[in-house]
Amino acid sequence: MELRHLRYFVAVAEELNFRRAAERLHIAPPPLSVQIRKLEAEIGTELFSRQARGVRLTQAGKVFLEQARQLLASAKRGVTLAREAGQGEIGQLSIGYNAPAGFLIFPRVVPPYRLARPRVQLTFHALNMPQQLEGLERGELDLGVIWLPLRAQGFDVQEVVREPLIAVLPATHRLAGRKEVSIRQLSGEPMILPSRTLHAEAHDEIARAFGRARAVLDGAYELESSLSMINFVAMGVGCSLLPNYVRSIRQEGVVFRPLRSPQIVKTLALIKKKGRKGLADAFFQFARQTLS
Repeated sequence: MELRHLRYFVAVAEELNFRRAAERLHIAPPPLSVQIRKLEAEIGTELFSRQARGVRLTQAGKVFLEQARQLLASAKRGVTLAREAGQGEIGQLSIGYNAPAGFLIFPRVVPPYRLARPRVQLTFHALNMPQQLEGLERGELDLGVIWLPLRAQGFDVQEVVREPLIAVLPATHRLAGRKEVSIRQLSGEPMILPSRTLHAEAHDEIARAFGRARAVLDGAYELESSLSMINFVAMGVGCSLLPNYVRSIRQEGVVFRPLRSPQIVKTLALIKKKGRKGLADAFFQFARQTLS
C-alpha cells in the first residue's frame, strides 16, 4: 500500500463519485477505479458499495477513511518537519566546546540563535580537542569549538575569533608594573604551561615563540585548564601566557599584561564533519554571520 492509494481512496470517499474524484486527482476514472479495487483486495474487504447513482462508504470504508486521513496528515507533517530540520529550523544540536567558547562565542551567538530558532534544542559538552574530534567522528556531536590549528582531516572549519596571548604574572613580579611584556623578558622565568598531553599545539606554540625570541623556556608546571594556570600564577610559583579572554576571570594576586610585538595570536574555530548539512550547517553559518 502506498500513500497515493490513500489519497485516491480519500478523494473517492469525499466525492462519492469516481468521475469527480478523478478530476480532483487529475487522472482518468478507469485507472482510479482499478486502483481502488486493488486497495480493497489488499485490505480484504470492500470499502465502497457501488450503486447506479454513485458509491457509498461501507462500514469498513468509514473506519478506514478516518485512519487514512490520519496517515496522510502524519506523512505531511513528517515531510514538513524533515524540511524544517534540513533548513535548520527544528531538531537537536549537540555542541562540544572548550572554555574560551563560553567567553568568546556563546554569549554572542546562543541568545540570538535561540530567538531565531526557538524549536532547536541545544546541548553543550565541555571537552578537550581530542574528545571533540572523537565525538564528531562517532556522530555523538554535531559541532565543536577548538583552537586552531587542526591537523585532523575530514572536517569543515569556520574561523570565528582571533585572540592574542597575554602575559599572566603574579602581582608581586618584577614585570608586574610594566605596561607591556616581551617574550625575551620572560626568559628563564618559571612558566606555567598548557598540558602537552591535552593541549599539544598550544604548548608547542609557546615553545616556538620562546625559540624565535632566543629566550629560555623553563616549564615549571603543565596544567589542564586556564583557570588552574591562573591559580598557580596567583600562588606566585610562575608566569603564564594565556588568551586575552582570561582577563574576565577575577583572581587576586594576578596581573595581565599585553605581549610586546611580535604578538602570538590564536584562532578559535567552529568545526563539523565535512559536508554535514542541516542543523549543523545552519548553526555554522549563523555563528559566522553573527560574529563577523
